[in-house]
Amino acid sequence: MKNNILKIGSDKITEVESTLRDAKISGKILYIADPYVDSLYGHIVRPQIAAVGKMKDQLVNYNTIAYAMEVAERVIATDIDCIVAMGGGKTLDVGKYSAFISKRPFLSIPTTISHDGIVSPIAVLKRQDNKPKSLGCTMPSMIILDTRLVASCPPQLIKAGIGDTISNYMALKDWDFAVSRGKDEMNGYAYMMSRTSLDAIMKTQFDHICPEFIEVLANSLVLSGIAMDYAGSSRPVSGSEHLFSHALDYFCEKQNLHGFNVAFGTVAVLKLIDQDYSEVLKYLKKFNVDINPEHMEIPEDTFVYCMQHAIEMRSNRYTYLHEADLNEGKLRKIYKELLEEL
Repeated sequence: MKNNILKIGSDKITEVESTLRDAKISGKILYIADPYVDSLYGHIVRPQIAAVGKMKDQLVNYNTIAYAMEVAERVIATDIDCIVAMGGGKTLDVGKYSAFISKRPFLSIPTTISHDGIVSPIAVLKRQDNKPKSLGCTMPSMIILDTRLVASCPPQLIKAGIGDTISNYMALKDWDFAVSRGKDEMNGYAYMMSRTSLDAIMKTQFDHICPEFIEVLANSLVLSGIAMDYAGSSRPVSGSEHLFSHALDYFCEKQNLHGFNVAFGTVAVLKLIDQDYSEVLKYLKKFNVDINPEHMEIPEDTFVYCMQHAIEMRSNRYTYLHEADLNEGKLRKIYKELLEEL
């Protein structure tokens, strides 16, 4: 992570104070968390921050662009020296973006690993119309990921993290395809990091969710985030499956976790372009990652519409979907087959 500090392992949440000191942090420190996470772990983190500097706090319940800008304004106006955020993706993205805007060091303490946003140079925040918007920013300068703490979060969040990592499978195929068509350039190092992230998770010796597997998953997600940083975009980990997921965010009434959407998109697009997806499916089923569209409450009409309109989600991301046969009849046939296979 270049010159950044990364700590992954059991009971790492006790190393907040030493991490801040190692990073030469002092002065005013803004602590951000949602009320529920703060009630669980605030008693561990707050004293450590207070031991380093003068702690200010901000409990958050929402993740809008406007709110993140308000936090950044508070940081600038009151001369905050560092931001510490603890929680899930919503809280971390508020902290990450406000740190980026205010140009302050940022310590990220994830309590879930449902996607690679824990370390990526991207923050997903809500617009005024409540639709998500991906915003470029910088990676956290410090990350503490306590695997024992994460293991206590709902299993669905961990399964979503598995789904997000497996989506690299399709993203890399799309990147190769775009380069072959002269629509993108290759960054070999970022590509290798994304591939390593994927291989680490797919070739793991573990066949169930346990603290040891969570450490593998956490490292894999972190590596995906770093790959984005080196590429200067989300290209190494985001292809047609992410375009499809973004379309679901906009047009599907039921809002599923991002990791499940991109995992479903990975299988669906591989099937659409007639490429083998048995390895992906076998892996997802090993960890009971349920991406059946009926269980996800994705209707057939919505599936068809989102597949046909996915490429509109990002104008600069060329994928297999740009040349695939998106005939309505074919898509409906694929949907019905997926109902049976998944």
